[in-house]
Amino acid sequence: MLFAAVADPLERKELTTEDVNTTDIIVVSLLGIALAWQIFYWVFFMFRVRKKPRNMTVQLPPVSVVVCARNEEDNLRRLIPALVGQKYPSAKQIVIVDDCSTDDTPLVLARMREEHPEVYTTTIPGDKKFKHSKKLAITVGIKAAKHNHIVFIDADCRPASENWLTLMAEGYADSGKEMVIGYGRYARHAGLLNLMIRYETFWNAVQYIGFAKALRPFMGVGRNMSYTKELFDRSSKFRNNLNIKSGDDDLFVSEMGTKGNTACVFEGPAHTISEPKATWLDYSAQKSRHLTTCGFYPASVKFWLTTESLSRAVFWISAVVGIVAGALGGNEILLLSASAALAIRTIMIYAAMGLSANAMGESRMWMLALPMDIAIPCMQAAAWLTGTATQSRNTWK
Repeated sequence: MLFAAVADPLERKELTTEDVNTTDIIVVSLLGIALAWQIFYWVFFMFRVRKKPRNMTVQLPPVSVVVCARNEEDNLRRLIPALVGQKYPSAKQIVIVDDCSTDDTPLVLARMREEHPEVYTTTIPGDKKFKHSKKLAITVGIKAAKHNHIVFIDADCRPASENWLTLMAEGYADSGKEMVIGYGRYARHAGLLNLMIRYETFWNAVQYIGFAKALRPFMGVGRNMSYTKELFDRSSKFRNNLNIKSGDDDLFVSEMGTKGNTACVFEGPAHTISEPKATWLDYSAQKSRHLTTCGFYPASVKFWLTTESLSRAVFWISAVVGIVAGALGGNEILLLSASAALAIRTIMIYAAMGLSANAMGESRMWMLALPMDIAIPCMQAAAWLTGTATQSRNTWK
């Protein structure tokens, strides 16, 4: 029996094949299959983040930085000088799209335009009869850009360094690159929620960078990415997903990105930094909105993401059952099998996240790999349930 008692605590029980029953075989088999799939997934995707030597001799193209803003007057006061102050060796243009702002954004932009000639602004007027998502503002910004290479950043972000723009543009150094996926991290504050948000963002980045390098890109973050106007003109231009609350970045990347035309830039000075949500409710609402995009990923991507989640759940359930049942029932084979599997996977995830954290400049993030391996899926499930229970109308962000 799986939970058979030890005959005598003073005597060591000799384990025979009769003690290994069908339930034990099922547990060990599920554990082995799940571990094998997890090893394959992590080796194939999650060990891809590596430092790459910079090409200092590359001729950087002229770029247009596009910022879409709605009621962001305070953020724009900080962001625009930071963009103007970027050390960029070629021509740059800064395009600000004022999307139906009702605060003093127009006044802030008028002053910035006078002070900085490289700043160009355009406005989408408000219309009570016509509701639109952020995709329209992005399209307007792309049309207003005078350069072919466009870099996107959100109004509530800030570049991590004055070399941010240069590093992002260096992604086009290799021949055939039409898209650059960057990394947008969140600011560090005290508290468990902030820690979990920052780790999940880091983990997601390791995953989507791994996909871009190993198979195909399927997502990026609109607060730090770049692509060419020519690539946008060949796309559906968001026509196929105008009804989706989010995903202007993810769905464009999954539609137009390929392993050959996409570069990944993730070193520390190339990050953008945003302020994270301050409450669990706000974070859950944000995650549920983001999760609405997942159903529109390509079938191959959905297969890999789904099997990773399922194999991880099966692994943890089997490992816990094996360790507990093996210890209580005196079944050394079950206990040792589950313990060894847990040790192998723990070493693997710490190695992958440690190497990634070093390459991305995310010090100490790797230390959270094991506890967050359990916590993050639970948070995502809660966010999904929240979104299902409180489905809302299309919003700008």
